[in-house]
Amino acid sequence: MKTTIKVIWVVGTAISTETLHAQEIFIQGGTLGIGVGAALSINSGFGVHADFNAIKLSHDFTVGGNRYEDNLRLRQGGLYGDFFPWANSGFRITAGVRITDNEVSGNSVPTNGVYVFNGVASPAFPGEYATATVKYPPVMPYLGVGYGLRPASKGFGLVVDLGVAYGIPRSYYTLSPALSQAAGPAMSQQIINTGLQQLRDKASPFRWYPTLQIGISYRF
Repeated sequence: MKTTIKVIWVVGTAISTETLHAQEIFIQGGTLGIGVGAALSINSGFGVHADFNAIKLSHDFTVGGNRYEDNLRLRQGGLYGDFFPWANSGFRITAGVRITDNEVSGNSVPTNGVYVFNGVASPAFPGEYATATVKYPPVMPYLGVGYGLRPASKGFGLVVDLGVAYGIPRSYYTLSPALSQAAGPAMSQQIINTGLQQLRDKASPFRWYPTLQIGISYRF
């Protein structure tokens, strides 16, 4: 919650500041969710923009033979610099930082009434479950290419951004009190250690975070 408030405050302040002097505002949608933003041109070749995007989805995943019912929550904003290498073209190279509160978290769900921990199938009883959580770093560098947000005639325009952010996901693995009590201290720690390593292995390839956003802008 604190991270979410920080994301909204930092990016909201940036967008509000830009909007006061903005030459262009936009709405967009894509892999980051639905968002809004504002842009300011410094000169014919350079500009800056900020945005905020959010989405919440449900999507199950599997770790170590167990299925987890998850909630995917993406809340993030960005502060970017734009470089337009060619005159009379909306193509740009964009670099900046993403301020994120992105989290995937899910509770294990038994398959045919059993869990599989450490390769051993065990009966599942009410209140017994494991929670797997993956979070991205609060700040991630971003590099990409895009189109739009360049000084032009007043009116509507197209905004496209394609790029990648980088951040090593942090993984957490915990057991419910009922499962911890049933397994005992030694087995609980073994289950946590194994589950955490399996979760880290699954999350590691996602340190490169590709994104695509498409929107409509209006220039004053």
